[in-house]
Amino acid sequence: MSYRVRAINVGALLWSCRLWLFYALAYLWRRMLFRTTFIAITGSVGKTTAKECMAAILSTQFSTVSTLNNQNDRYGVPLTMMRVRPWHRFAVIEMGTDGPGLIKRSARLVRPHVAIILTVAKSHTKVFSSLEQIAAEKSSLLDALLPSGLAILNADDSRVGRMASGRRCQVKTFGLLAGQDLWADEVSSSWPETLTLRVHTRTEVEWIRTKLVGRHWASSVLAGIAGALACGVPLKAATAAVGNVEPFPARMQPIKLPNGATMIRDELNGSYDTWQAAVKVLGDAQAARRVMVISDVTGWHKKSLKPRDRSKELGRIASRVADVAIFVSDHAHHAARAAVAAGMHPDRVHGFANLLMAAEHLKSELRHGDLVLLRGRATDHLSRICFAQFGEIGCWKTHCSKTIVCDHCDELSPGFDLQVIKNGAGSERISASVG
Repeated sequence: MSYRVRAINVGALLWSCRLWLFYALAYLWRRMLFRTTFIAITGSVGKTTAKECMAAILSTQFSTVSTLNNQNDRYGVPLTMMRVRPWHRFAVIEMGTDGPGLIKRSARLVRPHVAIILTVAKSHTKVFSSLEQIAAEKSSLLDALLPSGLAILNADDSRVGRMASGRRCQVKTFGLLAGQDLWADEVSSSWPETLTLRVHTRTEVEWIRTKLVGRHWASSVLAGIAGALACGVPLKAATAAVGNVEPFPARMQPIKLPNGATMIRDELNGSYDTWQAAVKVLGDAQAARRVMVISDVTGWHKKSLKPRDRSKELGRIASRVADVAIFVSDHAHHAARAAVAAGMHPDRVHGFANLLMAAEHLKSELRHGDLVLLRGRATDHLSRICFAQFGEIGCWKTHCSKTIVCDHCDELSPGFDLQVIKNGAGSERISASVG
C-alpha cells in the first residue's frame, strides 16, 4: 500500500510540474505579444456566449483569436495563450474558476487590457461558501488591469457594479437600465421567436435580432458589444455581427428532430440560476406541447434539500410550465409523483432510472410541433438522449467522470453525421446523412 501511495504522489508531482512549466511558457509568450490587445471575460453565467459574441464582432474587422469552446480553466487559459500569434490584433479569453485564486492567477498570466465581468451567481457553491466569496474571486480579474486599462461591468448585478469602487482604471457599464454606457430595452424572446433587443449608446440606437433563445442572454450580448465598442468597432457593425452568432452547443441550443419536434439542448450547465432561465423559456413558449426532460439541478437555492426532496420540487415546477414531463434519475419516481400530485395527468408524466429508457420513450412520444427542454447536469450527459433521436450511438454508460459534452467524446460513436446536427440542419438533411 505504501508503494502505491508513493507512486501516485510522484505521478501527481510530475503532472503539477508539467502544468507549471506550461504556465511558465505561456507567461513568457504573453510578454512577447505586445501588439495584441487582450480582453478577458468572466462571470458565473453567460461568459461563454459573451465571448462568442465579442469574438464574432471583432473577427469581422480584425485578426482575432478566442477561447475554444469553453476551455476557461487552469489548463484552458494558458492553452489559449499559446494559440495567440503576433499578427492577432485581438485575443478574447474566457476565464472560469474551480477554486479560490484561479482567476487571480489566470489574470496575472493574461494581463488583459480590457476586463469584462458579467454576473455573480450560485454556480460555484461547491467551492465557495457565499456570493461574497464568489464576487471577490471574480473581482480579482480587475486587479490585473493597468491604470490605463478598461473595466466593463454589468450594472444590473449589484455585486458586479460595486467592483468599480476604488479602481484606478477606466470603468464602463452596461445593463438594462437607461443611463449606462451601453443599455438595452424592448427585450423579448418568446419561442418560436428568438432574442430581440434595442441597444443604446449615448448617441446611437440599433435593433438586434439574434439567434439566441431566452431573454437572459441579453447581458451576454451587451457585454460582447460593449467590449467591441471599446476596441473601436462601430455600433452598427457590432449589432450586425451579433445577429449571426449561433447558440453555444448544449446551452439553450435548438435542434430540429427528425420527427418534427424541436429540442432545446441545455444540458451543459446544470446550475440553479441557469435552470430558472430555462424554465421561463419553456413556460413562455408557444408550441403544440411543451415537454420537459430533466435529470437534476446543481447549486440549489435550498441547500438542505436531499436529492429525493429536490426531485419532488422539480416535479412541482414541471407541472407549472410543461404539458409533458420526463424525469431521468435514481429519484425520478419521486419527481413523477410530485408532478401528478401538483395536477399533471398521470399519462403525461414519466420517470426513468436510465437515459436509454428515456431516449426510447421519447422516440415514440414526440411528434411534430413539440418543444422539448433537455435539461441536466454536465455529469449526467443527457446529450445522448438528443443524439439517440437521430440514430444509434455507441455509449450508454450509467456513470461517466468526464465533464465534456458528448459532442466532443470519441465514445459517442454515432451512426450518423454528428456535424449535420451541430450545424442545425433540418430533419431532411439528417435523414439523408443517416441513410
